[in-house]
Amino acid sequence: MKMPDLSTTDSAIKLVRWLVQPGQSIKRGQPLCEIETDKAASEVESIVAGVLKEFRAQPGDMVVVGQEIALFETDTAASPTVPPQKGPGLFARNRAAVPAPMSAATLALSQSQQTVGRRLQASKQNIPHYYLQASANAEPMIRRREVASPKPVWEAFFVLAIAKVLKDFERIRWRLGGESVTAAPNSDIGVAVDVRGDLFVAAVAATPQGSVEEISNEIRARVREIESGAGEARGIRPAAITITNLGASCVESFTAIINPPEVAILAIGKIGPAPVVQNGQVTVQNRVSLTLSADHRVINGKYAADFLGAIIREIESF
Repeated sequence: MKMPDLSTTDSAIKLVRWLVQPGQSIKRGQPLCEIETDKAASEVESIVAGVLKEFRAQPGDMVVVGQEIALFETDTAASPTVPPQKGPGLFARNRAAVPAPMSAATLALSQSQQTVGRRLQASKQNIPHYYLQASANAEPMIRRREVASPKPVWEAFFVLAIAKVLKDFERIRWRLGGESVTAAPNSDIGVAVDVRGDLFVAAVAATPQGSVEEISNEIRARVREIESGAGEARGIRPAAITITNLGASCVESFTAIINPPEVAILAIGKIGPAPVVQNGQVTVQNRVSLTLSADHRVINGKYAADFLGAIIREIESF
């Protein structure tokens, strides 16, 4: 088994301690060891079922993603084919051991849930969030989607719109480190997806020359990878900015918490009819609400407003 990518940090991973012993029969999803990064402490779960033969890394060792950490003897016929359930992270994180049932009056948070809480709280406390809200004419998207077969996922339209304007808004890709900034390693756009009740981010490599259909296919492919339980799908590839869409849940608008080390996140509400004044006349138009959360240390209000306006212009031009 190799060390999976379970964090949003690029720092080294410290193996704190093993939770199992050689010779022990291990189930898929069973916690194997505790690790620490500069962001958080968490558990690593087994992605195989079998007998643990030996450790390939020891407590105190600094390991990297993809490094062999344990050797198993597996029985393919006896191994379950259903991928283990995943748990929530800042956006992607393994589930810790399920807590024992408790009374209805008290519920214990798992270690993973506690880690999520600490990280979200740290993001909210340490990043000076501010929010810009606007709406866009969704009629062009609706018409474009109606003629497509198969119909693309709605997120594809917003990913393409961002990809088209991102080249003109380089600060969105900045990453703050101390008193200086660096650029994100790519221009991928993260898409928050729900898989069996757990939240992950699928990084989509979108270009301004791409099509809605191509981006939709890639989003669906990333979701299938996450659903499959593949080790590499558990991790988070770096992204320039993340989008999160709750429109399908009938949420009109909402504000999202920034996913570090990113400096902005776009929240998408539902598409619905709204009164609009055009040429002095009130008409009904399908519109979509957009809320941009931004890090004021890196992006000032005017810059963020221009970025959001550019996204809206692209959405309205499909």
